[in-house]
Amino acid sequence: MRLFNGKQGLRRSQFAKELKGANLEKVLIIPIDASKVIQKAMILNYFGDVVHTPFAFMVNRTGMKFLIQKIEEAKQTFQAERIFVGIEATGHYYEDIVRILTTKGYSVHIINPASTHEERKQHLTYTKTDDIDLYLIAEALLGNKATNAKLSTGQYRKLQNLTRARRSEINKRSRVKTEIRTIHDHIWREYQGYSVLIDGKVKTRKIFSDFWGKASLHILSHYPHASHILKLGEIGLRRISKEHNLKIRKTAIEKLLYAANESVSKDLEELSSELFLLKQKLKDYEWHTNNILAYEQEIERIFIKTNGLLLLTVPGIGLVTATEIYCEMGDLSHYTSANQLIKKAGTNPVIKQSGNGVGYRGRISKQGNANLRRAVYSAGKSLSVHNKALKPFCTRLKEKGKKAGSIYIAMGNKFLKIAFSMLKNQQPFKWNNPNFNYEEEVTKKLSLPKAA
Repeated sequence: MRLFNGKQGLRRSQFAKELKGANLEKVLIIPIDASKVIQKAMILNYFGDVVHTPFAFMVNRTGMKFLIQKIEEAKQTFQAERIFVGIEATGHYYEDIVRILTTKGYSVHIINPASTHEERKQHLTYTKTDDIDLYLIAEALLGNKATNAKLSTGQYRKLQNLTRARRSEINKRSRVKTEIRTIHDHIWREYQGYSVLIDGKVKTRKIFSDFWGKASLHILSHYPHASHILKLGEIGLRRISKEHNLKIRKTAIEKLLYAANESVSKDLEELSSELFLLKQKLKDYEWHTNNILAYEQEIERIFIKTNGLLLLTVPGIGLVTATEIYCEMGDLSHYTSANQLIKKAGTNPVIKQSGNGVGYRGRISKQGNANLRRAVYSAGKSLSVHNKALKPFCTRLKEKGKKAGSIYIAMGNKFLKIAFSMLKNQQPFKWNNPNFNYEEEVTKKLSLPKAA
């Protein structure tokens, strides 16, 4: 069992561990189907016999008292020695139930909805009702397909809320960026890049290296049409650059004027609606950008008070990535190996093997925490470029013919192992480089004073 659980990570191990040595005649199973308003539960014995038919309850003081009363009555009636609660992870509605029952001392096990879906397929049960769902949750628990109740708390929970909200804001801003580019294409398409013929080959020239930089956004906001640029001319462009500290280079001014002269855009009077939409979308962009900055400041304020600060000693790992990995890993006290974290992230390779062959490693499993998996990928991508200490490992992967995505995953997994060791041992990143100072590495990544 130990070997199997080692291969499986921490999943599918807690229930079996707690069940060892129990008198199965005196084991009760309580499946709970959580929803927004009405929750349903039932009570079974270990062999699937119904002890109490399905009943409904609310997640409030009265409802939870009612549920606990039902459980205790069944415990007394059947002289139960072990009670296991299985609850499907539906949205966030299950969390209060898990928290309250765990506080009361019950063994609570969380069921992934995918597990109940697989149970439904295996039983060829195409009908979906709350009562059937309860049976399927019980089957999944008895089949050892649940995790124990480990909800994030404290600083982990706070940082999860903030980093996930920031990620959502990033996604919203990305959609706005796409809309801005699309709208401005109708106003002045050459602004985003124009083509020139050099030695018989067509080359694309960008006016600004960063379309979302200060100078570019100022032009978009105040001078979005080619006619505006032509009216300003070189002198006018230099003037606004100086007045607003835009630092527009001479080459950028030349490109602006060239693109404006070559423009085939419609006249201003025909573009009133597009200009209005652009103005509104630029306001949305600014709104989301300010929100992201506010999230990052709050994330930093909390993060610098945690031991997760050690992760910032790793070159190539920034504040947000370090925070995402730290809070999504959670409390490491119940982990014995970094490989369990890799399983949690779902970045472990799927191995195909049969007979005496060594098999091969295909895609990653993706059976885990999607937020941690995204952070691991981002960390691996950044480390591949910015961490000289891990560069030899990255080089070896390239020499083996690995593709970029596979390299980023491998680098991210390596970082999980490093992070696990650093946090377990409370040690900063070690690098045999006399010029490396981990305190300076941390300081340059922070905007707020470090916690004492």
